[in-house]
Amino acid sequence: MLRKQFPLRDGLVYLNAANVCPASLPVLDRHQHFLRDFEADPSFQNRAKFGPLRERVRVRAAQFFGVTADEIAFTRNTSEATNTIVHGLNLKAGDEVMLIEDNHPSNLDSWKNQAKRLGFSLNILPMTQLIDSAEQLAAKVEAGFTPKTKVVSLTHVTSSTGVLYPVAEICRRAREKGIWCHVDGAQSGGMLPVDLRRIGCDSYATSSHKWLMGPLEAGVLYVASYRQKEVWPSIVSVGYSEDGKGGARFLEAYGQRDDARLVALDATFEFLTMIGMASVEARIRQLTTHLMNELAKNPKVQLRTNRKEELYCGVVKADLPSVADLRAFDAKLYSDHGMAFSVTPSGPIRGIRISPHVYNSIEQMNAVAEAFRKA
Repeated sequence: MLRKQFPLRDGLVYLNAANVCPASLPVLDRHQHFLRDFEADPSFQNRAKFGPLRERVRVRAAQFFGVTADEIAFTRNTSEATNTIVHGLNLKAGDEVMLIEDNHPSNLDSWKNQAKRLGFSLNILPMTQLIDSAEQLAAKVEAGFTPKTKVVSLTHVTSSTGVLYPVAEICRRAREKGIWCHVDGAQSGGMLPVDLRRIGCDSYATSSHKWLMGPLEAGVLYVASYRQKEVWPSIVSVGYSEDGKGGARFLEAYGQRDDARLVALDATFEFLTMIGMASVEARIRQLTTHLMNELAKNPKVQLRTNRKEELYCGVVKADLPSVADLRAFDAKLYSDHGMAFSVTPSGPIRGIRISPHVYNSIEQMNAVAEAFRKA
């Protein structure tokens, strides 16, 4: 019944949630309804309803992430949300930002670019997918802190190999040293129950088009209320205010927005809340654990994902060293079996990335394992 809530075509085994997910039918219906409404009457009078509707979505998002509505700003995606923090903090020469090598480019290259401009230094921690425990991972990050560290910007779940970082513990250690902790939640929002108060980060960014299964170009940025005065907006347009009464809304004064898209976010959070995030996480863990157990039986497969339960969820990276051209193999899996993945064709994290969601099944995981056996 759940899989029928998605418009996925028959025969498609879609396993690329870490890149983009199909929106559920309730989300599509909500978006299309309000888009048609807008286009039928773009007058100020008709559009007036979008203000209260947008605020209702803000409240829903805040409840979903365990914070207040005044701490939520709407962006287009995780990249824009993270870059709002990158470009908004007052960093200077002599300051240091700590990063993780397997951060997504929006949380790695953006800092590199800003460091060139402002002169602050970067401390980049090497990839850590094969570490033994969450405690060791938190300790490794903390060991990189220096008296100059002003920001640590890390990924909750890496898109490269699926490492689940103990962000709550890392944020606690960073907070004790007065370090701003930014979390890239592109791979955790909608995959895991995310309580930002418990995590204790200063800012958090996520996209609705991945695990949240919402519309494209609708993202969420959380900035803790006590930190908001430390962030400069990247864009200032109609609706901008410096009085502080609007909370994080000053970070979303972009001018004209696709209000229908933002209103569709309401259905996004409603749909996941109806299922229950604990059930969503349990199902994703069941699928990925089963898949890794099956792949591990295949001597031709080299798993790049850490198999310790506390260090993975949702993203599986598997290499076939005997297959010279992974792109060709990936293309054949799609053409012959309707299997859609993401592929890294070379380098230390070479492999095929498999990222299932609640619309996938155990039978599909078995089919993937069988296709790999026949490689």
